[in-house]
Amino acid sequence: MAQSRSTSAIEGDILIQLSYSAAKTFVTNYYTDLQTARTKLKAYYTPTPTISWNGNNLSGGAADVEKLHTEMAAATYEVQCFDAQPLMPNGRGQCSILLVTNGYVKFGDEKDAPSRGFSETITLEPDTSNPPKFLISTQSTRFVF
Repeated sequence: MAQSRSTSAIEGDILIQLSYSAAKTFVTNYYTDLQTARTKLKAYYTPTPTISWNGNNLSGGAADVEKLHTEMAAATYEVQCFDAQPLMPNGRGQCSILLVTNGYVKFGDEKDAPSRGFSETITLEPDTSNPPKFLISTQSTRFVF
């Protein structure tokens, strides 16, 4: 006799699928804008994000985000993989997403610039804007030199 799956297991599968779909869209848009339209990046963050950039904590919220991205050298990002997991629902039918990305970054405009590994761990919080989207509330970025 076949066992039926519990409702909570099905709901968990749906949350995983929705998290993956939202994360895939986020990764595509965020890393494209990180390379080509940095002035748009402030819109990806909550008003008071917690950011760790290569071991340095930034505590200035949106102002630090803008300064970090506008003063950073030109870079080309190649995301090799990402993983997205739903975090506990918040009681309003929404859940945050834990996103981990890994890949390579090349700083500067030179074609022969060396590629460096990078890893980011990001917490995406649901935003109630229309259309709904997710915003970065925490971000930890590490470069492998």
